[in-house]
Amino acid sequence: MRTNSKHLSLALTTLVATASFTQPVSAATLYSVLDLGSIAEFDDVGASGLNDLGQVVGNSVPNIGQPVTFRTAPNRPINPASDRINVNSITFARDINNLGQVVSVDPLGRQSSGILTGANGLPDNLYPVISANAINDLGQIAGLALVAGCSRPGPSCSEPAIYNGVRVDVADTGATTIVDLGVSDTANGINDLGQVVAGQYRTAPNNVVNPVTDDIGSLGGGGTSGVDINNLGQVVGRSLNASGQPRAFRTAANSAINPETDDLGTLGGKFSTATAINELGQVVGSSALANGDARAFIYDEGKMLDINDLLIGDLDFTLTDAVGINEKGQILVNSSPVRVDEQGEVITDSPRTGNQKYRAFLLTPVPEPASMLGVLAFGAGIGVLRKRAKQKVKA
Repeated sequence: MRTNSKHLSLALTTLVATASFTQPVSAATLYSVLDLGSIAEFDDVGASGLNDLGQVVGNSVPNIGQPVTFRTAPNRPINPASDRINVNSITFARDINNLGQVVSVDPLGRQSSGILTGANGLPDNLYPVISANAINDLGQIAGLALVAGCSRPGPSCSEPAIYNGVRVDVADTGATTIVDLGVSDTANGINDLGQVVAGQYRTAPNNVVNPVTDDIGSLGGGGTSGVDINNLGQVVGRSLNASGQPRAFRTAANSAINPETDDLGTLGGKFSTATAINELGQVVGSSALANGDARAFIYDEGKMLDINDLLIGDLDFTLTDAVGINEKGQILVNSSPVRVDEQGEVITDSPRTGNQKYRAFLLTPVPEPASMLGVLAFGAGIGVLRKRAKQKVKA
């Protein structure tokens, strides 16, 4: 059936023209802001992990006393009554998977400091690893462990300590195997295929490092540190360019770094570092402005953008470091407080007060103005067609 294109075009033209005068069209996604709060009123809060459900893990740290590790409910701020997940110990959360399992570190545990919680539960496993940095949806963990020698050589052991990146495999029975990846770099990221990124290496699925095939190179100056990896095998992190400046990078799928295409640039300053990537290839991290101040960024569609410029409403904090991005495009960011004088100039050396603590925020993308125009136009078109259909029935 052919529609009356004249009436439909007129409706769409009128709608677009009207909307263009009431709302600016921007290509950049905008974000609503959820302040995650804290366990106690005056705590500093640092977030470290985000899953696809919108659950966040991190640490709420008082001026005096023991820090508290937390895991939030999906898309909710911290609930002091229900979100504590460290019991009788000091722990620092590192990552969370889609089952709600959290990996954290006990800084007092020395060689057995890696902690894993049950699904949305409390800690139930302690691993002989120095750090547990990332966890995938299969429960595999990436980290660092003592693989040979002694942490404290003495009469009973004279061998020097050797620390390597490791992958921890967890069987259905709960039994674990610590796999030595064969390199001294800490394993920072792991995807659902069992690929691990450690330093300048990306392993094959469920394999150890092969220096011949797994070296991803650098941006020209060495110093590569891979931080995260998605299921396509894209790696993000930080590497030195030919001038020796640290830059955020993103590789192509299962490819080495290409200095011509994989340098993500900066927000005008001399450094940037990438901390997380999702399946769409969107990257978040931190970069310097021209004045040297750090700002959280998102890199998408070939552009690095300051996340502080993409927020709906005002925020009394500066977002300095984006640490996670999920498949819904939600971003987890940490901040430092903004302090300004009467002229609106930022004060950097004044003492902090109770409402100027460091905080964490969950940012959720909202429909873009351009996208909303498309939705409204489609709705207007449907309205025209329905009206014609009713007129035809009456005739």
